[in-house]
Amino acid sequence: MRQLLWMIVFSAAIRASSALDCVQIPPDQIRPLHGVKIPAGANETVEIPPNWSCTYSITTPPMMMARVYLENGLKGNNDRITVVDQQATKTLVTGRSSWWIPFYVFPNTTTTFNVVTKSVNMHSKFRLDIFYQQLPDPEVTYLGNSSLKYFMLNDLKGTQYNAPQMMIGTEPISLAIARSGWEYDVFDNYFVVDGDFQNPKYVYRMSRFKYTDYISVTNKLTVVGLDNRVSESSVVFSPLSQTQQFDSLTAIGTYFEANQLDIDGKNGNKKSSAVTVIGMQNYTRILSFDRSYEPDCILKAVEAPPRSSSEVFYDFTTITSLPGNITHKSFSIIAENCSASFRMVSLD
Repeated sequence: MRQLLWMIVFSAAIRASSALDCVQIPPDQIRPLHGVKIPAGANETVEIPPNWSCTYSITTPPMMMARVYLENGLKGNNDRITVVDQQATKTLVTGRSSWWIPFYVFPNTTTTFNVVTKSVNMHSKFRLDIFYQQLPDPEVTYLGNSSLKYFMLNDLKGTQYNAPQMMIGTEPISLAIARSGWEYDVFDNYFVVDGDFQNPKYVYRMSRFKYTDYISVTNKLTVVGLDNRVSESSVVFSPLSQTQQFDSLTAIGTYFEANQLDIDGKNGNKKSSAVTVIGMQNYTRILSFDRSYEPDCILKAVEAPPRSSSEVFYDFTTITSLPGNITHKSFSIIAENCSASFRMVSLD
């Protein structure tokens, strides 16, 4: 009886171990609209034996992404799964993490999943559910020296309905996120490619530029989203020479809830700053503003992109009543030799 029991335990251990052989996805399984499981063929989470360590690599070819769902059944305090992508994002998954965690592998990159358990068998489990999807070719826009282009982030998802967007200029390009102020906005699954998909110079997650602009090294910028999460913000592209007219040229979005814009034209060599405003709806209502009262202050809302010939919508140094409406989806606020704060909201 004891021998039979030992054989049953040994057989179960062999089955668990063989189910978790550290085998990578075969190249012929990496193709569009195809799903793969790790462990191979697993219909549910699989138990991980103690003292286990394996790194599974999820690799994608050019113009193909992978959606990876990690089903987390870790139980041991020291059992963990460490996920690292080529954008230097590191995620540590433990038994306290969510049971279901999505990851997206950018085209022509590798994301690794390092699965580790310790000596005590806590019967931890996991499974990776991978699905490969072809990205559509990007739509191309040529950016002139005095032009501005923006896209709602919702329109950048690489699906059958939306295409990635590529800007091509005659000089480096500035990218700024016009954050709407909506509390559920997400940016970590939008990507910025300095260059194009075939010849990327750098690839970044857009969340890296949530609070700072990005100036491209090349004369091309490509942007794409890899999931269906909703975002109410926009991304704005400007030629570098346009941004160099100011100490700072940033962007902000307006939403159904009031958003606050702060602008400082008192510091810097030029004593001049500008903010491009992207409205969610047909017009933006300026609810209120406060400003400093320097005698040589210039503070105005103008046609975007901001330049000397831009039409002036509001001169805030002479305005006597608010709220006021600007009936343009995009406009700019310029501050010279002074600072100000505005509260704005989008209206249909």
